[in-house]
Amino acid sequence: MIEIVKIHLDNEMDLILSHKRSMKLAELCGLSVIIQTSFATAVSEISRCLIGDEFVRSSLTLCINTLPNNRKELVALLSSNDTFDKRHSEAIKYAQRLTENLKIDRQKELTEVRLTQKINYSGLINDIRIKAFIDYFKTELPLSPYDELRKKNIQLLEVSEKLKESETQYKLLTETLPLMMFTANGGGYLTYGNKWLKDYFSLLEIQPGKIEWTSLVHVSDNKAIRSEWEKAQDSQAPFRAQARLKQKNSETALWHLISLLPVKNELNQIISWTGFFVDINAQKLVEETLKNNVELKSIQKQLLNYQGRLEEKVFELNKSNHDLEQFAYIASHDLQEPLRKIRSFTELLELNFDDKERSKKYMQKIDSASERMSALIRDVLNYSRLSQSAANIFKETHLHKVLEHVKLDMELIIEEKQASIQSETLPVINGIEQQLYQLFYNLINNAIKFSVEKPVLKISCRKLPLSEVQQHAELTPTGKYIELVFTDNGIGFEQAHAKQIFTIFKRLNSKDKYEGTGIGLALCKKIVDNHHGLISVTSQPGAGTSFFVILPVE
Repeated sequence: MIEIVKIHLDNEMDLILSHKRSMKLAELCGLSVIIQTSFATAVSEISRCLIGDEFVRSSLTLCINTLPNNRKELVALLSSNDTFDKRHSEAIKYAQRLTENLKIDRQKELTEVRLTQKINYSGLINDIRIKAFIDYFKTELPLSPYDELRKKNIQLLEVSEKLKESETQYKLLTETLPLMMFTANGGGYLTYGNKWLKDYFSLLEIQPGKIEWTSLVHVSDNKAIRSEWEKAQDSQAPFRAQARLKQKNSETALWHLISLLPVKNELNQIISWTGFFVDINAQKLVEETLKNNVELKSIQKQLLNYQGRLEEKVFELNKSNHDLEQFAYIASHDLQEPLRKIRSFTELLELNFDDKERSKKYMQKIDSASERMSALIRDVLNYSRLSQSAANIFKETHLHKVLEHVKLDMELIIEEKQASIQSETLPVINGIEQQLYQLFYNLINNAIKFSVEKPVLKISCRKLPLSEVQQHAELTPTGKYIELVFTDNGIGFEQAHAKQIFTIFKRLNSKDKYEGTGIGLALCKKIVDNHHGLISVTSQPGAGTSFFVILPVE
């Protein structure tokens, strides 16, 4: 049974709508005027019983049902959360005389009346015509200003729900990231703080506009921080500093890196700030110790023995800081941009509420921005979870089975694009199977997406000689490695952009021409890093692209 149009029965105007739309759908189905009138009158009679009794919910749904031998029938479903039929028996008897079939279904909290009318020559009503019926009622001219206002309100409610969903996903993202994150108004007063921040300062809730972020800084550093913060406000520039933050009920104040990025409107005015507190206490203690502790000179030789491990930790720390800077950029730019559009077009919608054409245009732009923001948040969450879940779940993984799994899941798009995937037999390695699946999926998907002819992807594999392994400082000099090469015949790109494409949300092509958020190759880089391998690329415009993936066997 296919729903054509639904009407919520709240007042007398809805009674008029139920009669008019029942009549119109019967007309579209080719029923005679007498049958149209009888069916619409029966529907109106039951609808009248549902209006005025202040039911919590009552509605009319007009549908087309397919019977055996492809015959069709017109169906009206009237539902209420009350046993109204016991109090309106006369109206129901009258409706039964007007239509072919009337059935009443009583459930625990719902009473449903079903009226049906068989459609003659129903073989002419195919899927295309049914879709045309649905489209007709979507674009149907309003019966009155009330009907138009109701449509607008429904559209605004839908936009409001999408905005709430986007805000919920945004907050979920901030709770996932392992750092204190907050937003502040133009004057620096907190409007939001994530769980990490509230736990650190023992704040049950943050009331917007009540707490200035600088008040969270330890009294010893507060004066200097306020001075620098005032300069940043005057210059409207990003703010970055180091200061101690004191936990509530604790005597110890820990060093943190403080970053605040301005969020500006179309007039280049700051409307809010996005801020981060990152714990750097360990690094700060090392710095202070190296400066002040004279005794360290006597053990300098001993420290040299640990230099290798220290450099490794510094490398990991720099890598982590780089990821945090990327997340900060995303929060202040990529995620703020669609949110700014939603706010701007919502204001324009309010100003031009009576202009139907403009309202429709603004609604479409709001919907598009909401969908883009949801996609961005979803992809960032996936990236964040991948960063957190570099768990030690390494196991024996057959790469050929991983490839076959990916090809099976992409079967439809491979057939649609008439893509050809040629591969040698791939080896077994020790790896994280689900992440290797994501790696293969993203590289194959890119090869198919960025092509102007029938995509051809060749996957080759070889053992990496020890002499080549030792040419890469990032690899273990005596380790065993394989090199996978993914070569396609796609559109390619300038080799100068080879390193940029692995940056999160970095795109070389228009998002209007090629869909996606630009996170696929950043995920590939993260997965290869989790496996302690390397990934690189060579390409040329119009001559295809080759991705080189080096992975350890054990």
